[in-house]
Amino acid sequence: MVGYGSLEIILSDRFRPFTIGTPCMEKEKAELLYTEGLRKGNAKEITEDFNLVRKINPDLGKAVWHTSVSFAPEDSKKVTDELMITIAKDYAAKFKLEQYAVVRHRDTDHEHFHIIGNRVGYDGHTISDQYCGSRGKELALRLEKKYELHHQEGKRLEKTHKEKLKGKDKVKYEIYEAVQKELPQSKSIAELQTKLQTHGISTQVTEKGLGFAKGVQHFKASSVDRDFGLKTILKTIESVLTKALEKAIPGLKEINLVKNIIKKGIDRGGMEM
Repeated sequence: MVGYGSLEIILSDRFRPFTIGTPCMEKEKAELLYTEGLRKGNAKEITEDFNLVRKINPDLGKAVWHTSVSFAPEDSKKVTDELMITIAKDYAAKFKLEQYAVVRHRDTDHEHFHIIGNRVGYDGHTISDQYCGSRGKELALRLEKKYELHHQEGKRLEKTHKEKLKGKDKVKYEIYEAVQKELPQSKSIAELQTKLQTHGISTQVTEKGLGFAKGVQHFKASSVDRDFGLKTILKTIESVLTKALEKAIPGLKEINLVKNIIKKGIDRGGMEM
Protein backbone atom coordinates (compact mmCIF):
# COMPACT_ATOMS: atom_id res chain seq x y z
CA MET A 1 0.00 0.00 0.00
CA VAL A 2 1.29 3.44 -0.76
CA GLY A 3 1.92 5.12 2.55
CA TYR A 4 2.69 8.50 1.01
CA GLY A 5 0.94 8.70 -2.29
CA SER A 6 -2.03 6.39 -2.18
CA LEU A 7 -4.05 8.09 0.47
CA GLU A 8 -6.15 10.77 -1.15
CA ILE A 9 -8.66 12.62 0.98
CA ILE A 10 -11.02 14.99 -0.82
CA LEU A 11 -13.67 17.06 0.91
CA SER A 12 -16.60 18.49 -1.04
CA ASP A 13 -19.77 20.33 -0.22
CA ARG A 14 -22.66 17.97 -0.91
CA PHE A 15 -23.69 14.45 -1.77
CA ARG A 16 -25.16 13.91 -5.22
CA PRO A 17 -25.55 10.88 -7.48
CA PHE A 18 -22.91 12.27 -9.86
CA THR A 19 -20.29 12.53 -7.08
CA ILE A 20 -20.98 9.07 -5.70
CA GLY A 21 -22.02 7.29 -8.84
CA THR A 22 -19.98 8.42 -11.80
CA PRO A 23 -16.42 8.19 -10.46
CA CYS A 24 -17.13 5.36 -8.06
CA MET A 25 -20.18 3.11 -7.99
CA GLU A 26 -21.38 3.24 -11.57
CA LYS A 27 -17.96 3.31 -13.17
CA GLU A 28 -17.12 0.30 -15.28
CA LYS A 29 -15.39 -2.46 -13.31
CA ALA A 30 -16.50 -0.93 -9.99
CA GLU A 31 -17.92 -3.00 -7.15
CA LEU A 32 -19.68 -1.89 -3.96
CA LEU A 33 -17.94 -3.93 -1.25
CA TYR A 34 -19.40 -2.65 1.98
CA THR A 35 -21.66 -0.01 3.48
CA GLU A 36 -22.10 1.28 7.01
CA GLY A 37 -25.37 3.02 7.79
CA LEU A 38 -26.45 2.93 4.13
CA ARG A 39 -28.64 0.83 1.90
CA LYS A 40 -26.68 -1.42 -0.47
CA GLY A 41 -28.60 -0.14 -3.43
CA ASN A 42 -27.77 2.14 -6.32
CA ALA A 43 -26.04 5.53 -6.22
CA LYS A 44 -29.36 7.38 -5.92
CA GLU A 45 -30.45 5.44 -2.81
CA ILE A 46 -27.06 5.81 -1.15
CA THR A 47 -27.08 9.55 -1.89
CA GLU A 48 -30.53 9.83 -0.27
CA ASP A 49 -29.28 8.04 2.86
CA PHE A 50 -26.22 10.29 3.08
CA ASN A 51 -28.30 13.44 2.67
CA LEU A 52 -30.83 12.31 5.28
CA VAL A 53 -28.08 12.45 7.92
CA ARG A 54 -26.47 15.50 6.32
CA LYS A 55 -29.66 17.50 6.99
CA ILE A 56 -29.02 17.18 10.75
CA ASN A 57 -26.09 19.60 10.31
CA PRO A 58 -26.99 21.72 7.26
CA ASP A 59 -24.44 24.45 8.03
CA LEU A 60 -21.42 22.19 7.47
CA GLY A 61 -19.78 23.28 4.23
CA LYS A 62 -17.61 20.28 3.35
CA ALA A 63 -19.69 17.25 4.33
CA VAL A 64 -18.42 14.68 1.80
CA TRP A 65 -15.34 12.67 2.77
CA HIS A 66 -13.67 10.82 -0.10
CA THR A 67 -10.63 8.65 0.56
CA SER A 68 -8.79 6.68 -2.13
CA VAL A 69 -6.39 3.92 -1.03
CA SER A 70 -4.06 2.22 -3.52
CA PHE A 71 -1.84 -0.85 -3.24
CA ALA A 72 1.63 -1.50 -4.64
CA PRO A 73 1.78 -3.82 -7.67
CA GLU A 74 3.72 -6.35 -5.59
CA ASP A 75 0.63 -6.84 -3.40
CA SER A 76 -1.86 -7.41 -6.21
CA LYS A 77 -2.17 -11.17 -5.58
CA LYS A 78 -2.88 -10.81 -1.87
CA VAL A 79 -5.39 -7.95 -2.14
CA THR A 80 -8.84 -9.43 -1.68
CA ASP A 81 -12.27 -7.90 -1.09
CA GLU A 82 -12.02 -8.96 2.54
CA LEU A 83 -8.66 -7.23 3.02
CA MET A 84 -9.95 -4.04 1.44
CA ILE A 85 -13.01 -4.04 3.71
CA THR A 86 -10.87 -4.66 6.77
CA ILE A 87 -8.51 -1.79 5.89
CA ALA A 88 -11.46 0.48 5.08
CA LYS A 89 -12.92 -0.23 8.52
CA ASP A 90 -9.55 0.65 10.06
CA TYR A 91 -9.59 3.99 8.23
CA ALA A 92 -13.19 4.67 9.23
CA ALA A 93 -12.39 3.93 12.87
CA LYS A 94 -9.32 6.19 12.77
CA PHE A 95 -11.25 9.15 11.38
CA LYS A 96 -14.43 8.30 13.32
CA LEU A 97 -16.61 8.00 10.21
CA GLU A 98 -20.04 6.63 11.11
CA GLN A 99 -21.71 6.43 7.69
CA TYR A 100 -19.71 5.36 4.65
CA ALA A 101 -19.49 3.17 1.55
CA VAL A 102 -16.49 1.16 0.26
CA VAL A 103 -16.10 0.79 -3.51
CA ARG A 104 -13.46 -1.30 -5.27
CA HIS A 105 -12.17 -0.33 -8.72
CA ARG A 106 -10.58 -2.65 -11.26
CA ASP A 107 -10.08 -0.06 -14.00
CA THR A 108 -6.33 0.56 -13.56
CA ASP A 109 -3.11 -1.44 -13.27
CA HIS A 110 -3.02 -0.98 -9.50
CA GLU A 111 -5.52 -2.31 -6.99
CA HIS A 112 -7.41 0.42 -5.15
CA PHE A 113 -10.64 1.24 -3.38
CA HIS A 114 -12.58 4.35 -2.37
CA ILE A 115 -14.31 5.33 0.86
CA ILE A 116 -17.16 7.81 0.50
CA GLY A 117 -18.09 9.03 3.97
CA ASN A 118 -20.33 11.51 5.74
CA ARG A 119 -18.68 14.12 7.96
CA VAL A 120 -21.96 14.52 9.83
CA GLY A 121 -22.40 12.09 12.70
CA TYR A 122 -25.74 10.55 13.59
CA ASP A 123 -26.16 13.06 16.43
CA GLY A 124 -25.31 15.98 14.14
CA HIS A 125 -21.71 16.52 15.29
CA THR A 126 -19.02 17.36 12.73
CA ILE A 127 -16.36 14.71 12.11
CA SER A 128 -13.02 16.50 12.17
CA ASP A 129 -10.85 16.82 9.09
CA GLN A 130 -7.99 18.45 11.01
CA TYR A 131 -4.61 17.13 9.90
CA CYS A 132 -6.40 14.43 7.89
CA GLY A 133 -3.50 14.17 5.44
CA SER A 134 -0.77 13.60 8.01
CA ARG A 135 -3.03 11.36 10.12
CA GLY A 136 -3.81 9.28 7.04
CA LYS A 137 -0.17 8.87 6.08
CA GLU A 138 0.69 7.78 9.62
CA LEU A 139 -2.15 5.25 9.58
CA ALA A 140 -1.12 3.93 6.15
CA LEU A 141 2.38 3.19 7.43
CA ARG A 142 0.98 1.31 10.43
CA LEU A 143 -1.41 -0.70 8.27
CA GLU A 144 1.39 -1.61 5.88
CA LYS A 145 3.24 -3.21 8.76
CA LYS A 146 0.12 -4.78 10.22
CA TYR A 147 -0.91 -6.46 6.95
CA GLU A 148 2.64 -6.92 5.59
CA LEU A 149 2.12 -4.73 2.54
CA HIS A 150 4.76 -3.07 0.38
CA HIS A 151 5.50 0.61 0.86
CA GLN A 152 5.79 2.99 -2.05
CA GLU A 153 6.20 6.76 -2.00
CA GLY A 154 4.35 9.01 -4.37
CA LYS A 155 3.73 8.09 -7.98
CA ARG A 156 5.76 5.11 -9.19
CA LEU A 157 6.85 6.53 -12.52
CA GLU A 158 8.95 3.49 -13.30
CA LYS A 159 5.73 1.45 -13.11
CA THR A 160 3.75 3.87 -15.26
CA HIS A 161 3.23 3.17 -18.96
CA LYS A 162 4.13 6.72 -19.94
CA GLU A 163 3.89 5.91 -23.61
CA LYS A 164 0.14 5.39 -23.09
CA LEU A 165 -0.44 8.78 -21.49
CA LYS A 166 -2.18 11.42 -23.57
CA GLY A 167 -3.42 14.97 -23.21
CA LYS A 168 -3.60 16.37 -19.68
CA ASP A 169 -2.28 13.17 -18.07
CA LYS A 170 0.85 13.28 -20.24
CA VAL A 171 1.49 16.94 -19.41
CA LYS A 172 0.86 16.34 -15.72
CA TYR A 173 3.51 13.61 -15.59
CA GLU A 174 5.97 15.80 -17.48
CA ILE A 175 5.48 18.48 -14.83
CA TYR A 176 5.80 15.87 -12.07
CA GLU A 177 9.12 14.60 -13.43
CA ALA A 178 10.49 18.13 -13.88
CA VAL A 179 9.62 19.18 -10.31
CA GLN A 180 11.05 15.94 -8.91
CA LYS A 181 14.30 16.66 -10.77
CA GLU A 182 14.67 20.37 -9.97
CA LEU A 183 13.19 20.77 -6.47
CA PRO A 184 16.05 19.02 -4.60
CA GLN A 185 18.48 21.50 -6.19
CA SER A 186 16.44 24.66 -5.57
CA LYS A 187 17.16 27.06 -2.69
CA SER A 188 14.14 29.31 -3.31
CA ILE A 189 10.80 29.42 -5.11
CA ALA A 190 12.33 31.85 -7.59
CA GLU A 191 15.14 29.41 -8.38
CA LEU A 192 12.63 26.58 -8.81
CA GLN A 193 10.61 28.79 -11.18
CA THR A 194 13.71 29.51 -13.26
CA LYS A 195 14.69 25.84 -13.44
CA LEU A 196 11.18 24.76 -14.44
CA GLN A 197 11.10 27.36 -17.21
CA THR A 198 13.84 25.35 -18.96
CA HIS A 199 11.26 22.53 -19.17
CA GLY A 200 8.64 24.85 -20.63
CA ILE A 201 6.78 25.02 -17.31
CA SER A 202 5.58 28.24 -15.69
CA THR A 203 4.91 28.50 -11.96
CA GLN A 204 2.25 30.68 -10.34
CA VAL A 205 2.37 31.57 -6.65
CA THR A 206 -0.80 33.10 -5.21
CA GLU A 207 -2.44 33.53 -1.82
CA LYS A 208 -4.37 30.33 -2.51
CA GLY A 209 -1.27 28.25 -3.24
CA LEU A 210 0.96 27.04 -6.03
CA GLY A 211 0.12 26.25 -9.65
CA PHE A 212 1.93 24.89 -12.71
CA ALA A 213 1.24 25.42 -16.40
CA LYS A 214 2.68 23.91 -19.56
CA GLY A 215 1.30 24.89 -22.93
CA VAL A 216 -2.44 25.33 -22.55
CA GLN A 217 -2.68 23.00 -19.55
CA HIS A 218 -2.93 24.48 -16.04
CA PHE A 219 -2.84 22.50 -12.76
CA LYS A 220 -3.01 23.13 -9.05
CA ALA A 221 0.34 21.94 -7.71
CA SER A 222 -1.35 19.52 -5.29
CA SER A 223 -3.24 17.90 -8.18
CA VAL A 224 0.08 17.04 -9.84
CA ASP A 225 1.25 15.41 -6.61
CA ARG A 226 0.08 15.71 -3.03
CA ASP A 227 3.59 16.64 -1.95
CA PHE A 228 3.68 19.63 -4.30
CA GLY A 229 1.50 21.90 -2.17
CA LEU A 230 3.06 25.28 -1.38
CA LYS A 231 3.75 24.52 2.29
CA THR A 232 5.43 21.22 1.45
CA ILE A 233 7.46 22.78 -1.36
CA LEU A 234 8.65 25.56 0.97
CA LYS A 235 9.56 23.02 3.63
CA THR A 236 11.62 21.06 1.09
CA ILE A 237 13.39 24.24 -0.06
CA GLU A 238 14.12 25.12 3.58
CA SER A 239 15.69 21.68 4.00
CA VAL A 240 17.80 22.15 0.85
CA LEU A 241 18.95 25.57 2.06
CA THR A 242 19.76 24.26 5.54
CA LYS A 243 21.89 21.46 4.12
CA ALA A 244 23.74 23.92 1.89
CA LEU A 245 24.47 26.22 4.86
CA GLU A 246 25.58 23.30 7.02
CA LYS A 247 27.99 22.28 4.30
CA ALA A 248 29.37 25.81 3.96
CA ILE A 249 29.60 26.72 7.67
CA PRO A 250 31.70 24.41 9.89
CA GLY A 251 29.89 23.32 13.05
CA LEU A 252 26.43 24.50 11.95
CA LYS A 253 25.14 20.95 11.46
CA GLU A 254 26.04 20.05 15.05
CA ILE A 255 24.42 23.26 16.35
CA ASN A 256 21.20 22.47 14.47
CA LEU A 257 21.24 18.91 15.79
CA VAL A 258 21.45 20.16 19.39
CA LYS A 259 18.66 22.70 18.72
CA ASN A 260 16.40 19.94 17.38
CA ILE A 261 17.07 17.73 20.39
CA ILE A 262 16.22 20.60 22.76
CA LYS A 263 13.06 21.46 20.79
CA LYS A 264 11.84 17.87 20.88
CA GLY A 265 12.41 17.79 24.63
CA ILE A 266 10.39 21.00 25.09
CA ASP A 267 7.58 19.77 22.83
CA ARG A 268 7.29 16.61 24.92
CA GLY A 269 6.78 18.59 28.10
CA GLY A 270 10.25 19.50 29.21
CA MET A 271 13.69 17.96 29.52
CA GLU A 272 15.18 16.23 32.46
CA MET A 273 18.36 17.93 33.66
